[in-house]
Amino acid sequence: MKDLSVRQICFLFAAVLPVTRMLVYPATLAFRAGHDLVLSALVNYAAEGAVIFLLALLAKKTDTTFFGLLQQKLGTLAARIVYMIFALYFAFSAVLPILEQHGFVLQVLYENVPSFLSFVPFFAVCLYACTKGLRSIGRAADLAFPVFLVCFPVLMFMALPESRLSALLPVGGTGMQTILRGGTESLSWFGTAPYMLFFLGNFRPERKSTAKIISAYAVGAAAGMLFLALFYGIFADTAILQQNALAHISKYATSSTSLGRVDLYFVFALALVLLFALCIPLQMSTFCAAQAIGCPPIFPALAVNAALLAVTSIFHQSYLEIQTFMTQTVWYVFALFSLVLPVSAWLLKIPARGKRAPKGVRLDKK
Repeated sequence: MKDLSVRQICFLFAAVLPVTRMLVYPATLAFRAGHDLVLSALVNYAAEGAVIFLLALLAKKTDTTFFGLLQQKLGTLAARIVYMIFALYFAFSAVLPILEQHGFVLQVLYENVPSFLSFVPFFAVCLYACTKGLRSIGRAADLAFPVFLVCFPVLMFMALPESRLSALLPVGGTGMQTILRGGTESLSWFGTAPYMLFFLGNFRPERKSTAKIISAYAVGAAAGMLFLALFYGIFADTAILQQNALAHISKYATSSTSLGRVDLYFVFALALVLLFALCIPLQMSTFCAAQAIGCPPIFPALAVNAALLAVTSIFHQSYLEIQTFMTQTVWYVFALFSLVLPVSAWLLKIPARGKRAPKGVRLDKK
């Protein structure tokens, strides 16, 4: 039995991963691209969607894992080295999102709780998820999809009357250079394409599975760009000041009622979806390290979560410096691992029809 299904991968791209781009990303993109923030996002979504499309096609050409393809072409040692490099990358890519979530929890959910204690439960949940392999990602997607399906449209419906989409005009007015710069400096939020690389061999492609996966990704991309458009339509020039955009986008909808911030119920529900999403890079890091080292996942899971907990504790007040470093200094790292290397998987030897390549070692099974 495969660890994932096409349905779960579709739910992941349509409903889980888009939420990770609804906290600090909108304000950052508004700062970089101004009223053309949707166009900058479109550049990133198009590039990431193209990579996911190519990997979905590759999945139909072989039932071998990425480890197996590497093993066949380069040998076992090289396969282990590549997996360990990706394990380090996934852990590195988790730093900024986790610091974002830490700030969200501290500022929106638990203002009076000490920062260290308020975030320890996240790592407890993540540690458990990391020991369950890829199957837990699929189960989380199944749980998150109905929550997103209800809560996101409600929040957008609340935000729509307050949004003036004319703030997005003139389209392209900031210039192509500004739009592309906004895209390159936003690559740290677009590191999800490599997930498909490690899903290879772990799900069974079905009829029109490529179309289903890319359609699901398109739905998630449309949701993300709608969020950006309404967000900028509400705040315009002050959008750069609105950190934790998810908590702010609908706050004016209930300002004239006596019910209070009823929108926060839907925000808190989406925060649960965000929790699932933030676990994924650490789960992928654990998965890769376990295969690279050849050990049970509990050991790399403990190491990865302990390292990220330490980073969060030490740098929780240095988010701006970390964000600047990742978006402006090492953006090419995300370009390499999220776009270039996944596409290069096509260069690996694909087994001829009727001939099976060696399978990757499956250490995530219970």
